[in-house]
Amino acid sequence: MRRHAEAEVRALEPGDVARVATIFRSAFNEMYRRRGFGPVVADTAVGAVIAEAYRALDPEHCLVVTAAGRVVGSGFLHVRGATAGVGPITIDPGYQGAGFGRALMEEICARSDRAGVRSLRLIQDAFNEASFCLYGRVGFVGRETLVRGSFRSRPQLGTAAPARRARPSDLDQVVGLERELLGIERRKDHELLLRMGDVLLSGDGTLHGSLGRLVRGGVAVLGPAVSRDLEAMLDLIDRATRDLPARTDIRLLVPARQGDLLAALYETGFEVHSLCTYMVRGDYTPFAGYYVPTLFPESG
Repeated sequence: MRRHAEAEVRALEPGDVARVATIFRSAFNEMYRRRGFGPVVADTAVGAVIAEAYRALDPEHCLVVTAAGRVVGSGFLHVRGATAGVGPITIDPGYQGAGFGRALMEEICARSDRAGVRSLRLIQDAFNEASFCLYGRVGFVGRETLVRGSFRSRPQLGTAAPARRARPSDLDQVVGLERELLGIERRKDHELLLRMGDVLLSGDGTLHGSLGRLVRGGVAVLGPAVSRDLEAMLDLIDRATRDLPARTDIRLLVPARQGDLLAALYETGFEVHSLCTYMVRGDYTPFAGYYVPTLFPESG
């Protein structure tokens, strides 16, 4: 695939947000529709919230690609020292396959290189062969398979203490644990999560794990979560779901190699919806401990 002659990549401006949000909804829904699934993004507000949040977090790395001046796609780069993430990447379905995604990814990789990033990462839906090939062409390699799924919350009869919610003063420990187990340092992502949702902690004195949670309506998204062992991860998931209304749709993304974590989730009624590929351009060291990347896969 060659770069389209009309493609121009530039910084995302406030006036682009509505168009970016519309493309976000149509691109994801069309991708899933082609494979026999229903729409996964019901409201353009989802894309707008993501674009605005990332503009606040990484304004210099929020990009759009245009065709004859019209915005036809967007992408976001998240530089975290020597590690960076990419995503979400969306191209208007009417312009896919014409080189606009390639132009966008080439610019993102160039910016990453200029920033001194040694390990650039993203997560893509495994059934999207076109995006897998695109990312492979610009240097990404598949490193891990992730399982995307969900389960429904159930009333809890026990008297377990509620999970402790992190405060800004806890972030040094959270950042340190991720640095140790994941090799990633992303304080400002957790600062954003504290503003938008919750960060729950496991362990007294010594931190054994942390889990992000975002609840909107009847849906709860869990992650990023990291822990030193299976027991701490299961405790975090239990405490993060026991205060939710019954039948809340709980969504998360789990590394396929963590079979013991998946086995425990299956006991809760966890259903697998799709598989994803964790792809890396440059250096990569496999994660230690247990990891659920859901909410900020782009930065981890």
